[in-house]
Amino acid sequence: MKNSILFIPALAAFLVGALILSVDAGVSSSSIKKPSACSGCATSACVCTSICACGADGYDYFAYAPSGVMGDHIHHKGGLMASYRYMFMSMQRNYDGDSQISDADARDDYMGSAAEMDMQMHMLGVMYAPSDKLTLMLMSAYKESSMLNNMMGTTSKMRSSGWGDVTFSGFYSLYRAQANSAHFGLGVSAPTGSIDQRMSNGARMGYPMQLGSGTWDMKPSLTWIGQSGDWSYGSQVSAVIHLDENDNGYTLGDSAMLTSWINRRINDWSAVSIRLTGKSWGNVDGRDDEMPTIQMGPMMGQPMAAAVDPDARAGSSLDLSLGLSLWDTETGARFAIEAGAPIYQNLDGPQLGTEWFLSAGIQMAW
Repeated sequence: MKNSILFIPALAAFLVGALILSVDAGVSSSSIKKPSACSGCATSACVCTSICACGADGYDYFAYAPSGVMGDHIHHKGGLMASYRYMFMSMQRNYDGDSQISDADARDDYMGSAAEMDMQMHMLGVMYAPSDKLTLMLMSAYKESSMLNNMMGTTSKMRSSGWGDVTFSGFYSLYRAQANSAHFGLGVSAPTGSIDQRMSNGARMGYPMQLGSGTWDMKPSLTWIGQSGDWSYGSQVSAVIHLDENDNGYTLGDSAMLTSWINRRINDWSAVSIRLTGKSWGNVDGRDDEMPTIQMGPMMGQPMAAAVDPDARAGSSLDLSLGLSLWDTETGARFAIEAGAPIYQNLDGPQLGTEWFLSAGIQMAW
């Protein structure tokens, strides 16, 4: 399978058209706040800075992206925000291309296969705005992963856990008007997460079980958000670019993502959302020589299983998710939750496909 992101421009065109229709289909503009409403707004409420969406009496997180989107907003000068986000992803059923395959077929050319995998992340972040134009963010995550393997008819489970890579990002405002805004983001990820997680026999675990990339990474993004009446919407395009080769002799595949969402206000302190996300990522470049290989026979030296095969890591997917956001207009606290699943995935197999995912988080602004 070619590691392509050609479906992303088509997805973008579709989503932009859907957003235009939703705005033009009789949505009232009476609830859009005038610029004067921002004069008394809490200075750390980012939506006040970006599109004047909050009232003069407190915080309004209506224009925020759903929980699973990172770096979706900027803050007013002096604004400070702390956040905790929990993310869970369940992977089951092996794929080759866009078709599911049996566990037996997944062991063709290998001695074993992965049957399922769960991944959890506890993400901690802090944002601070030294100016109205620039917001800075520091973020790290504690990861926990478990994988169930089938090796020649015998099942076993492996686990890894620990802190991942640390990312420092800056977000710069490009455009700001009454009902829409845009900003550019650039993150740098430091290789603080371990790439030396090992199995009980001493061999290193497969690429999905490692805690970091082992490389310095660049994370650019471009985000646009808008609002019309009781609707808000936005899009973000982002990428992860891995620089150089890590100490274990490989570089993870680069990735690109386009996500777009629509929020519908329920009342002054809640909203629901729907989001569509297209992603594409590449195979591993190079290989880790300490990951297990077949020791004898005609396939001697080949990867023991697909999880340790650098040429079985690429893929693309289209995900659909639904979310709920609740906030306190006086304290600046917000709770958001989002859950979804792929509606299409095409993987360089055999490779475990994503079954479903969940994101839930708490944010506190000052």
